[in-house]
Amino acid sequence: MKESTYQTPCGTIHYWSSILSLDTTTLVFLPGLTADHRLFDKQVAYFDGKYNIIVWDAPAHASSWPFRFDFDLFDKAKWLNGFPLIQHRSRETM
Repeated sequence: MKESTYQTPCGTIHYWSSILSLDTTTLVFLPGLTADHRLFDKQVAYFDGKYNIIVWDAPAHASSWPFRFDFDLFDKAKWLNGFPLIQHRSRETM
């Protein structure tokens, strides 16, 4: 898994990805409150090499801290959609 960052107006989101190809199905794992990307270590190990994988530390959690608290769920969805692989895949389906 490769660690990357995504800049937002509120702070930096840290995420990890394993990308096989743009044509491969992508699994996105989003840990809930109080958890970080390690919550999905077993799932990542199982699916690695079979699917593209993205997992993040949610805004204001773990590696994605510090983060300003003036965002909402819609902001999180926009930011996630802005990740490079997801953004590429979204354009393909439009």
